[in-house]
Amino acid sequence: MLRFLFCCFLISSVTFSQEKFTVYFDTDSDQLKLSELIRFDDFFRNKKVKFTKLIGHCDYRASNGYNDTLAFNRAKFVSHIIEKVADQKQIEIESKGENFKQNSDLKLNRKVEIYYQEYIPIVVEVESSKPNLFNQVSTAKVGDKLVLKSLHFYNRSGVFVPESRPILEELLKIMMATPNLKIEIQGHICCQKGTDVEDTAKVRALAVYNYLINNGINKNRLSYKSFGSTRPIHTIPENNEDERNENRRVEIQIVAN
Repeated sequence: MLRFLFCCFLISSVTFSQEKFTVYFDTDSDQLKLSELIRFDDFFRNKKVKFTKLIGHCDYRASNGYNDTLAFNRAKFVSHIIEKVADQKQIEIESKGENFKQNSDLKLNRKVEIYYQEYIPIVVEVESSKPNLFNQVSTAKVGDKLVLKSLHFYNRSGVFVPESRPILEELLKIMMATPNLKIEIQGHICCQKGTDVEDTAKVRALAVYNYLINNGINKNRLSYKSFGSTRPIHTIPENNEDERNENRRVEIQIVAN
């Protein structure tokens, strides 16, 4: 079953589409009537979006200052709805009042324009023959260790370099696709024997651990451990940079699958 999951697993990325949706208000009102609330809910239901900006408008009747305030309150009302329904805060709000090209049909001027980005998945199939982490985990047994290749950090820190993002995302997708999988994250360093006061190996293993937890993986499926420089692949001192890179590594050990 595990092997089948990995053969069929799809890697997804996202693109963003900037869009606009408009809701309309009754005369002199800063609250949406029920029909507009329902229309709003129907449109955004089952969409994954990020709201970016709300712009309130009024028709030209009443004073300019009054209309500025009313338009702002309309946008604020929509903001409160989004906070409750989508749990999204700090959306930019703007009031145009009556200062825009007015429509001859006045009811179309009493509005809030809702700008948002929709997350559109781009799906790329992973070929099962490709020697990647998916396939390695799918054939691994309990106790096996796998190196997280292309996982790199800034010097003596637990901060990932940008090029590490793909392998981290791949590991996250593996953990999400196989809920019975449990791993121990093991850190290793190069270049020096004896005690590392900063315990860089532990800091880096913990960074991977925290990345998975922060992205929704239950901590009961994870553990981490530092081996420092006690288990090098190549004898220390290493002969070249390639050997040093292979010694300074993070591995995962399969605990359960």
